[in-house]
Amino acid sequence: PYSMNAEYITIHNSYNDAPAKNEASYHNSNSNQVSFHIAIDDIEAIEVIPLNRNAWHCGDGNGNGNRKSIGIEICYSKLGGEKYDKSEANAVLLVAKMLYERKWGIDRVRTHQSWSKKYCPHRILDKKNGWQDFLNRVQDELNILNSGKQKPIEQDDDDKMKFTNDATKQAVREFVKQSVDHRYIDKSWLDKFDKGTMTGGDYDGIQIIVNNKKANSK
Repeated sequence: PYSMNAEYITIHNSYNDAPAKNEASYHNSNSNQVSFHIAIDDIEAIEVIPLNRNAWHCGDGNGNGNRKSIGIEICYSKLGGEKYDKSEANAVLLVAKMLYERKWGIDRVRTHQSWSKKYCPHRILDKKNGWQDFLNRVQDELNILNSGKQKPIEQDDDDKMKFTNDATKQAVREFVKQSVDHRYIDKSWLDKFDKGTMTGGDYDGIQIIVNNKKANSK
């Protein structure tokens, strides 16, 4: 991927009923030019590409969808149900938080369909007024954050990697560094670890990436 200064957030629905960990695993093992930044399910969000690098998720070549938007894949989208509903609700919160942090408005949130006419996010679009309802929910959460009545939920507070001793911390850092040295992952992940912003979900995703690339190289 190329470096990117994002200007939009693009919403996708997956075409299966897999959790975020499986989406991340598939993402990092397939050889197709198809990618996204974040997979989110009913439990967690996993960042699979750093948000300052582009992903190929909008089908518009080198257009603004692929080159200037953050792709969010909502999981459990094939059949719907309780897990999908929770995944979508988590996506609403995540998007509102990202808008708040970037001082963006709701106009920065786009569908995959808006870039290349593909019918996606299909499960949201299938609902009557589904896309507008999704935007309204994001706007409601953004209004709360902007009002100062509720501070944004910082993933670092709940999932930030914490170590009880230096030996464990150094071992994890060495694993990340070696993964960078072997070109399994981008150096930005090591920078993230050194800044103290890497989460448990990030580390799980890195392990999936490394294991898949090792397996594919045999």
